[in-house]
Amino acid sequence: MNQKIVYSKTGKGVLEIKNKAGKLSRELARVLGLVDGKSSVADLVAKSKLSDADIGRVLKQLEDQGYIKEFSSLSGASGARSSSSFSGSSSYVDDLDFTRQLSPGKRVYSSSQAETRARETAEREQAEADAKRKRDEAEQKKKNQAAQQAREEAARLARIEAERKSKEAAALKAKQEAERKQQQQASEMEKTTRDLAKILEAERQALEKSSRQKKEEQTRRAKEENERRAKEDAERKSREEEENKQRAKEEAERKRREEEENKRRAKEEAERKRREEEERKQREEEERKRREEEERKQRE
Repeated sequence: MNQKIVYSKTGKGVLEIKNKAGKLSRELARVLGLVDGKSSVADLVAKSKLSDADIGRVLKQLEDQGYIKEFSSLSGASGARSSSSFSGSSSYVDDLDFTRQLSPGKRVYSSSQAETRARETAEREQAEADAKRKRDEAEQKKKNQAAQQAREEAARLARIEAERKSKEAAALKAKQEAERKQQQQASEMEKTTRDLAKILEAERQALEKSSRQKKEEQTRRAKEENERRAKEDAERKSREEEENKQRAKEEAERKRREEEENKRRAKEEAERKRREEEERKQREEEERKRREEEERKQRE
């Protein structure tokens, strides 16, 4: 189990602790009392003195029975559900959430992940089916009990008809006591409803704060990414300008060398032609002298 998951009590769990109904085993009740919407699984292990495997088993039983729900994850990473898993389009309201009567249709918990919505929908449908079955069983049981009580009451009235007058005062006192208890229960129920509303409001505020912090973090990262890209673009343009300047310089140097090479070749060509002209003139002069010498010898 993810040691960083944080669980909180559902309305059913709050009522179990408030009224001390005794429906849970001592181990489950002790762990339920430790769940406060702030302590992680690791904290619950330390507080309960249970092993990781035992605390995982107990938490799963409490969650399956609807006494607790996963509130958030301290890791902030994907994998285990985090607080963001309550911010989607679908919603889930606990069967004992009395604020639903005060504000019908209010969306308390939501999930932005499709697979979480599908799973929660399936769990909700299963929970509704189980709740309906339990209500039907409870109603049938109440009917049977009512019928039994009616028979017993008839027998009792038949037996105590003679004592009716003497017991009217006791019956009136019992009725007053019952009314007092009913008023007390109503008062406790009202207080429980207020406490539950406070818990739900605190969870809503925590959820909004988490969502706001997430958006701020996304904005900050987007800003840093834009700044990084702008810096990289500026550096790239600077490198391109330097490379263009370097290429222009190399091109100018190449042209200069070519011009110098052309000048050198032109100079060599001119020098070659000059030598050839001098050699031609020298040959002509030597030829002329040779002919003159031959002509001189012939005259002699």
